[in-house]
Amino acid sequence: MIQQASRKVDESIARHPQLNLSFLNLIIPGALILLYSGSFALLTFLLSSHVIFKNVNIFYSLYLLTLSFLSVLLALPVLVILRKVGLLQHLPHSPHICGVTAGLWIALLPLAAVTRYLLANQDILSLLDVIAVLVACLSVSFVLVVIIPVFLARYSSFRLLVSLAGAFVFTIMNMASISGLLYWLEMGNPIIQLSLFVATGAIIWLLLGLKNEKELSFVVIAFLMGSVAIQLMALDETSSVNATRDALHKSQLAELMADKYPIDTPNIYLLVYESYVPNETMLAYGIDNSAQENFLIDQGFTLYPHNYSVGPHTLASMNRTFNVTLAPSRPNRHGVSGDGVVHDLLRSLDYRVLGIFPYDYMFRGVGPHYDDYIPEEGDIVPSYELLLSAIWMGEFRYEIGLETISNEEYVQAKREVFAAPGGEPIFLYTHSRFPGHTQDSGVCQQNETEQYAIDLRKANEEMRQDVAAIVAHDPDAIVIVAGDHGPYLTKNCTRLRNHYDLAEITRLDLQDRYGSFLAVRWPTEDYSDYDQITVLQDLFPAIFSWMYRDPSLLDARIEPITVEPIAAGGVVVRDGVIVGGADDGQPLYLSGD
Repeated sequence: MIQQASRKVDESIARHPQLNLSFLNLIIPGALILLYSGSFALLTFLLSSHVIFKNVNIFYSLYLLTLSFLSVLLALPVLVILRKVGLLQHLPHSPHICGVTAGLWIALLPLAAVTRYLLANQDILSLLDVIAVLVACLSVSFVLVVIIPVFLARYSSFRLLVSLAGAFVFTIMNMASISGLLYWLEMGNPIIQLSLFVATGAIIWLLLGLKNEKELSFVVIAFLMGSVAIQLMALDETSSVNATRDALHKSQLAELMADKYPIDTPNIYLLVYESYVPNETMLAYGIDNSAQENFLIDQGFTLYPHNYSVGPHTLASMNRTFNVTLAPSRPNRHGVSGDGVVHDLLRSLDYRVLGIFPYDYMFRGVGPHYDDYIPEEGDIVPSYELLLSAIWMGEFRYEIGLETISNEEYVQAKREVFAAPGGEPIFLYTHSRFPGHTQDSGVCQQNETEQYAIDLRKANEEMRQDVAAIVAHDPDAIVIVAGDHGPYLTKNCTRLRNHYDLAEITRLDLQDRYGSFLAVRWPTEDYSDYDQITVLQDLFPAIFSWMYRDPSLLDARIEPITVEPIAAGGVVVRDGVIVGGADDGQPLYLSGD
């Protein structure tokens, strides 16, 4: 069938020798990119309820739309003049016609980027998700790179059409990688993007000029395999490091609690507010949050102003909190999905374990393991949709999929539990989206701190109402108010990687990434014998120690050293003391207890 289509392309062009090189190479190819870029922009607008409309690829398509429109607009009068002066008939016809099979090989090139994305996100993807992404991307590439150029081949050079169509699809599907590499957010650099489009088109043109299709197939297969190999090497290196850590760090909590019985089993509420930090750090941002801390003190909370997390992001922090180990979690959401060591221990004490979230981030790839949870199954976004959205937008934005349910629905769901916790003891973990962290592109936006201050006010109001509701309906509960890590407002507003010398990395940079607010409302006054908390991950050894009135359970506390030092450029915090950087040997926090 492919060979028949190829012969039809050759025959159709042969039947139209009057079509000359100018018309072939200016009008039809320009119109093709005009069609593709215009359709992409229109579809992005129509799909704006599923993708973030202001994104790198939408601007890229608009750049191409403008360029192709101008090229067609300028070509038309030139052709009219050439026809009038009689030069049009003497221009030679395009001498090279490539086959449809070659176009099929070119259509495979964009899959190199897609396979990298699949490998990098395998922790949230099922086999069906992988198949769905591959089928969707391959279908789009096949239609745009092969099918449409076949229909237009009677009017223009098939080789040129495939080159331009291939360049369009390849750059669109690779844009997410490019955005991450160049730290683009919402908008890329038109010079770089258009240059990349031209260069890709030129390379594909040269590939289509190879002597035979065997050479072309060899180049395409080698490119695909090389791309996959590079990604696998990166994954293998990470897995090796994780395996070593797993062997060195295992949770002791379950072993220490064996054959023991608790004195008290109150309801436990863990209220986490995304990227909430102690006031010492807030003051460094120019924000005074002391009124909120005083409110919590007035409500009977004990504050831990020197608290930090060993992990610099949500999964690294909260998984280790629920598994009480320094080792990373595998699967990647083993702890936060409701299947952690702490959850299992609470269930063994007849607790009902609940998880209420404004998004399905905690469940992706593993499913929810809470006894009851929000969002419900019907609201969970399939992982393949999230990945396809990122490919479509040309950037892996952290907020993709974080609008599973509205904040109003989320707040209402947790307040219903606060008002009627039930007869059996419950453990409830909620994780608010406010105040939130930066956009994580690698380049700070102009209003990052101002936006954080605005969202902090939202978090504070939500927190006040949460605490008031629990205290009113369940005054004997353990109530924990915490942040999971810092908001990343300093330096480049993301991981520092190797972009800064150690001497440039300060105390604030560490607080900004590892700092985590912590306040606990204990039911009795004897808590001080058990609340030996240095890091957020000490929380549950302290809580179980109080429940059992057994200080030996504190032996399950992990080593208080920060992990993933790439977040702070190689500087770490060990037992509250900075190791490396501008403040080497000094405490992470300077304020009093």
